[in-house]
Amino acid sequence: MTTTSRTTEPPDEGGGEVARGLAALELHLAQAAAGDAPDDRGVPEPAPDEPRDVPEPAAEEAGVTRRVRARLAEHAEAHHLLRLQDDDAPFQVASNRVRRRRKAVAEAGELWQLARDPRVLAWRDARVRRLLVTIGLVALTLALAWSTAGVQLFAAEDAAKFSPQWWFAWVAEPFCSLALLMVVGGRAYLTTRGRQVDAPGINRTEWTFLGLTLGMNAWPHLPGVAEVFTVSSLVLHLLGPVVAVAIVRALPPLLAAFTTLGLTPDTTPAPAPAPVAAVTGADRPEAPAPEPATAPAAAARPALPRRATPVRTTAGSTIPEPKRRTREQLQAEFERAVRDRPAGFDPANAESIRRTLKCGKPIAAELRDGYLTDRRGEPGTD
Repeated sequence: MTTTSRTTEPPDEGGGEVARGLAALELHLAQAAAGDAPDDRGVPEPAPDEPRDVPEPAAEEAGVTRRVRARLAEHAEAHHLLRLQDDDAPFQVASNRVRRRRKAVAEAGELWQLARDPRVLAWRDARVRRLLVTIGLVALTLALAWSTAGVQLFAAEDAAKFSPQWWFAWVAEPFCSLALLMVVGGRAYLTTRGRQVDAPGINRTEWTFLGLTLGMNAWPHLPGVAEVFTVSSLVLHLLGPVVAVAIVRALPPLLAAFTTLGLTPDTTPAPAPAPVAAVTGADRPEAPAPEPATAPAAAARPALPRRATPVRTTAGSTIPEPKRRTREQLQAEFERAVRDRPAGFDPANAESIRRTLKCGKPIAAELRDGYLTDRRGEPGTD
């Protein structure tokens, strides 16, 4: 019988290694759960005093829905609005519309002052006068050219067309018109220079040329002369001479009126200085040493001229030229006007007072009311 002997191997020491590995794993997991496990990537741990981003527990976020967050935002907004409720700073900032209106008002004020500058008025008068003269002379030239055909028909009579007499008939009106334009142009220019020509000979010359032009245009179309008389034909041929007469008679007086719009120095008195409170000897400061008197700089520069407004006054009128006057001065002038009674003056009519005194409507109404009140207080006026 063969006996097999079994060799007993020593216990495997690997079991201890497994136990140690499990123990190390448990220790690692415990350190990782406690936050003390080392970072395998080699990132250094934060310093003890540095704050760490620890995620909030899920229990704190429970119930914070979108509606809750919207309500929280609404309440926070309301608290901010309440703090700004009494702050009126936004209302003190001028809006764009206000700034545009202020700019327009400032510009209108500057234009208003500039429009009353005597130099601007003189420039405007020169423009209007030049425009009127140009329009008048152009209209006069066209009117005389319009009548040329009528004069040619009168001068040619029964001459054959394109014959010498027919051609010379076209010259009859132009030389009369040129002579008339010479007289009118000379009178117009002299009038603009302040010299109005009213010589009888010049007036007769104008009327002679105008009468010739009018007669030569109207003769072929008069009743009994024309083969077929029509009023429209007569009026049509009289249109040119009538317009010429109107321009010749109206232009010189218009230009003469411009010469009365002269310029005179501004004589408006300066406003009185404001009253100064009395200073006692104890409170009076020491006066500086007087400086030598020098001529004012404004004396070497003449004052700007100001337009003179012509005032029509009667022999008994004592109302001065319009100027800046105080309430007392206007009252004194009103009383003088009541005593003297200029032509057309009615102290019970505010418009009559305004025209006579050249003052504003409010002050005229005050003067009228005061006058009527005084009249009611007098005995025997009821």
